[in-house]
Amino acid sequence: MARTARVKRTGKGIANYHLMSKANDRRFLFDGPKVKDGIIDSLRRAAEFSGVRPRAYTTLDNHFHIVVTVDRTRGPVPEAEIVRRVGVLHGEKAALRLEERWTRLRERGLERQVDAEIEAFRRRMNDISQFIKTFKEHVNVWFKLSREYCGSLWSGRFTSTIIEDGRYLEACKRYVVYNAIRAGIVRRAADYRWSWCEDPDVGTVPEGWALKRVPQMTAGKVFGSFGSVRGAAADLGDRFSARHVAAHPVGELGYATHGWKLAREVA
Repeated sequence: MARTARVKRTGKGIANYHLMSKANDRRFLFDGPKVKDGIIDSLRRAAEFSGVRPRAYTTLDNHFHIVVTVDRTRGPVPEAEIVRRVGVLHGEKAALRLEERWTRLRERGLERQVDAEIEAFRRRMNDISQFIKTFKEHVNVWFKLSREYCGSLWSGRFTSTIIEDGRYLEACKRYVVYNAIRAGIVRRAADYRWSWCEDPDVGTVPEGWALKRVPQMTAGKVFGSFGSVRGAAADLGDRFSARHVAAHPVGELGYATHGWKLAREVA
């Protein structure tokens, strides 16, 4: 069966995404403080390298959620900035080795090879798919070495949802950081160590939010106002099948494409 195409914004512009991925076979592979600390460290490094802006995240024992903003309005990343970001992702020694490699290639008159490698790095930046790939690969390396783990760490592809800005983005960030509350781990979002949101008041659940488990988010969806959802479906064209185009109301929060619910407000 053909896989659903990844739905993401292309070209110039700014877009918000909710991303989620599960551990292989939904096993509790991320159990324990050290593993969760490592996942969050990898997330921050990958975000800095990729040039995406984290808005909220949470890591649980068998999956994670991330809300990020991708800004594709800026020009090409300068060479010096690429080297710096490599240092963030892999350490200062890796950045130094890369800088020395490009110096040696230029001394040999291989400027075009350096340019090709720089462009390869640029293609990995300001792109949601490349960000998740970088993040997961970074986790894979240290997890398998430290745990002597063999086999697949992740269960299939990540899921992504395009989120309209404003109150829709705020609702999605709350959904993410309230995961630990719904799971019964803590009573306040702020008490969960491996969860973060840029909004300082997100630790308090607002009146009208149901904390019961909500349906999992699925791939290839959009959440926001009616016009935003239908407009995104039109813009993304053949990456939607007909059943994905309908905009369904989600309580008082907004609209979503077929089969997706962000949260349901208490009547």
